[in-house]
Amino acid sequence: MEIQKLQERMLSQFVQTKVPLTIFTTNGVKIQGIMTSYDAYTITLQGQSDGRQSVLFKSAVSTIVPLRPVSLR
Repeated sequence: MEIQKLQERMLSQFVQTKVPLTIFTTNGVKIQGIMTSYDAYTITLQGQSDGRQSVLFKSAVSTIVPLRPVSLR
């Protein structure tokens, strides 16, 4: 269950620090924004340029790249 703990810590830090993210989906789509919330199955992003809100299923996410390093402590 250590993986769940790591995922929870990272997602929590993304929401708290409001760090800009680039998310790549499993089919190669690039989505940029700030994570505003998450739950067991979804991630909510706020677009940086247009302010649009997106809800992504975690199962569709391949990679999350923060603009700057995020502390996991």
